[in-house]
Amino acid sequence: MTFTQSTPAAPAVPAGDQPSDARLVAEVGDVLAVPRQDQADSFVLHAPLELAARAGLLPFVQPSHREHARRQIRAIADEFTDFGPPVREPAATDCSSTRDAAARLVAAIDRGELDDIDAIARWIGRATTAAELPALLSADVVKRLAAAAHAPIFLYHLPRVAPRGEVSGELLRGLARELGRAPGWRLKWFESSRDSRAATSSASGADVFDAIAATPLGHADLGDTPFIYPLMSRVDSAPGTVDGIAARQLRGVIGGTPDRDQFRVVLRAAAWSMLLEPGDHAPYGWSHCLTMPQAVLALAPASVDPNTALAVAATFVVGFRSALARNPLVTEFAPADPGLPLAEALSGPPAVAAAAAWHLPEAAFPELVGELATRASIQHDAHLVKYTLACLDAADDDRAHRRLYLSAAASLVGWWAQVPVS
Repeated sequence: MTFTQSTPAAPAVPAGDQPSDARLVAEVGDVLAVPRQDQADSFVLHAPLELAARAGLLPFVQPSHREHARRQIRAIADEFTDFGPPVREPAATDCSSTRDAAARLVAAIDRGELDDIDAIARWIGRATTAAELPALLSADVVKRLAAAAHAPIFLYHLPRVAPRGEVSGELLRGLARELGRAPGWRLKWFESSRDSRAATSSASGADVFDAIAATPLGHADLGDTPFIYPLMSRVDSAPGTVDGIAARQLRGVIGGTPDRDQFRVVLRAAAWSMLLEPGDHAPYGWSHCLTMPQAVLALAPASVDPNTALAVAATFVVGFRSALARNPLVTEFAPADPGLPLAEALSGPPAVAAAAAWHLPEAAFPELVGELATRASIQHDAHLVKYTLACLDAADDDRAHRRLYLSAAASLVGWWAQVPVS
């Protein structure tokens, strides 16, 4: 499945002596390409992804707010530099081919050798194009939970921001180091030989959705920010049991040759979760519930086995729902029309923003996209820009459900509208 990535990263050069959008993104990318010495916090981990998301949204930003959006892009580099000193210059290395480099990089990640990881990642980042990197690395990284399972998001978005090599592939270095800090963190349930009987599965998209919807509702106390590894490892396997929650829910619908509808219903389940659940986990839980599986599915079938992609993506949604969901997963949303101008509604609470988007006529969707992209782009949060772009991509790919994705994006925009600007 390939999600449409028609959004140009670099619109026309604005008037004056400011750098073009493409050059601005490239300059920030050069800063982010050099990892910091200390283990990444959430900002540092998300910095390359935030850069990609802000670049992807920039063409949709309303003209009066474009400079504000560009300042937010510059701010990524400033905050990244302030995090701490860079790593020392990696040792020179040489590889016989990009495929050899990819194999050596995976081996170094499995050993947790951070210096080797950095040296090889720098080599491969310089030797490959943005389009080649996903094909070399995706099959290995989609199953990994280190780096908050965000490496697939990087591989999905890099070709968008660097279609002609505008951004260095060395952005890989920081994420690769974080993978090496926890090489054993990965999803495994679908690799068991006992699952071979599922190879002839003829499950439909509706079957996949129903399997996800039947996930036991979660009441886990994970705090305000659910961390990816404990949340997903919890459903991958359960101590003292044969199967974890993911295997029990998904084994019967994984197998055969997945089709586009099976992929799409996974993302619809994620978007419905944003709309139907309370807002306490909206910014960091339900936003990841869409961005993580979307990236994995987008890397199939060219780079990742489709059954593996479907299993991983569906596991992510099952994982979030098993821990965070309180309400049944249904395809029903019937809010009252708030009867407000769009701009006013999107400044209101999530329920008001989502309801206004839900009731818009399709002819007004371009206006809604501009409002969503602008509001996300002038906010400081990486998760908001990632989620907004994910919803625009999903709406473009699954056009029969555009209203669902645009309303989900509006809900998160409304959530952030209630947060005081610091």
